[in-house]
Amino acid sequence: MSLLSLIFLQVCIIFLCPANGSKVKVSGNIISGNIISANITDYITSQGYPLEIHTALTADGYELILHRIPHGRYENNNTRGAVLLQHGLTDSSAGWCLNGPGESLAFILADEGYDVWLGNNRGNGYSMRNINYGPDDSRFWAFSWDEMAQFDFPTNINYILARTGQSKISYIGHSEGTIQAFAGLITQPALADKLHVYIGLAPVAYVNHISLELLTALAKLKLEYVVELLGFHEFYLIDAIHKLLPFACEYFPQDCVFGGSFFYGTDSFLNASRLDFYTDYEPFPTSVQNIVHWAQGVTTDSYQKFDFGETGNMAHYGQATPPLYKLSDFPSKLPVVLFTGGVDQLADVTDVYRLIAELPSGFQIFYQEDYGHLDPLLGSQAHKITYPELISVLEKYHN
Repeated sequence: MSLLSLIFLQVCIIFLCPANGSKVKVSGNIISGNIISANITDYITSQGYPLEIHTALTADGYELILHRIPHGRYENNNTRGAVLLQHGLTDSSAGWCLNGPGESLAFILADEGYDVWLGNNRGNGYSMRNINYGPDDSRFWAFSWDEMAQFDFPTNINYILARTGQSKISYIGHSEGTIQAFAGLITQPALADKLHVYIGLAPVAYVNHISLELLTALAKLKLEYVVELLGFHEFYLIDAIHKLLPFACEYFPQDCVFGGSFFYGTDSFLNASRLDFYTDYEPFPTSVQNIVHWAQGVTTDSYQKFDFGETGNMAHYGQATPPLYKLSDFPSKLPVVLFTGGVDQLADVTDVYRLIAELPSGFQIFYQEDYGHLDPLLGSQAHKITYPELISVLEKYHN
C-alpha cells in the first residue's frame, strides 16, 4: 500500500467518528459535522434563475431536499417537461451547477425549457433530517446506496410527478446516481413506467477494476474491524486532512484541494483555475456504511446489497450472503442511454462494459476515450462534447 493510502486510512481510523455528532443546516451555509460549505441555492439565484426548495419524505422518515429550477432565465412555459438530476458519491445538487450558465447541465436544461429538479440523497449535507432521529444518532447514518435505491430514488420520482401533474419525467444520474437507479429499477420495475428515459453519466454497478486508494484500502479490512474503527456515522475526509494532517496536504496538495482525484481519479478536462471555487461547495458527506458498501464491491466483484457478515445477513436478508442485484431483471422497456469514459478510474471501462453486457437490449452508448469520472459533470468541455448529445436524447422523448 502506498504512503498516501496509509495516510488516508489513518485519517479514517482516527478522525471520522465525530464525538459530538453532526449539526443540521438551519439557514445560510450548509453545516454538517466539520463541514461549512456555501449554499448552492444562493449561487443559483445569483445567476438569474428562479429557485424553489422542496422536501420529499421517504417511507423511512428522511426529508429529502429537492432544488427546483422551474425554468430558465427567460421564462418559456416549461414546454418540455420535468427532469430529475441525481448526484454522485460525496456530491449534492451543487455539482450540476458549478460551471455556471452555458456550461453546467442544470442551467443548460433550464434554458432549454425543461423543469429541472436537483436531488439530494440522505445525509449529504442538505438532506439532514429524519422525523424519527437526528444526525447525532447513529441510526441516522445506518444507510448505503441500498436505501437510496429503495427509498430515495422512488420518493423523488413520485414527489415530482405529484407536484407537476405529469405522467412521466426523465432521469439523469451521475456515478452514485446511477448505481442507485439501476438497483431501484431492478427491485421496483414499475418505476420504469414513470420515466421517459434513463440517462447515466459515468455509470456504475460493478467496481472491481477501480484504482482508487481509499476504497481499495478499506476493501482489505474486515467489516467488524471497520465498524470498530469507524462506527457507522458520518463520513467526511477532506476537512479532517486539512485540519489534522496538514503535512499530507503539503506532500499531496492535489488530493487536498478538491478531493475529486481522491474519490474519482484523474480527469482530462477539469478546470484547475476553478478548484478554489469548487471547494466553496464541495465535497459533501455521506455515511461510513455507504463508503464501506462501495469498498465491498471492490473485493466481491459483484453487484449486491450491503454485506453485514453472515450473522447480520441472516438478520437482514434471511440468508447468509447479501442478495444480488441482477441486471438481467432491469426493465427492458425503459430507454437507457449511457455516457462512459476511457480513463474513468471509478466507473472503469471494464466494469462498465460488464454492466452493459448484462443489461437487456435497448440501450445506447456514448463513449469518450479521454473522459475521466468528473469530466461529464464538471469538465470544461462537457457542454460541447456531452450535453448536445444528451439534449438530443431528451428531445426525442419529450416531444
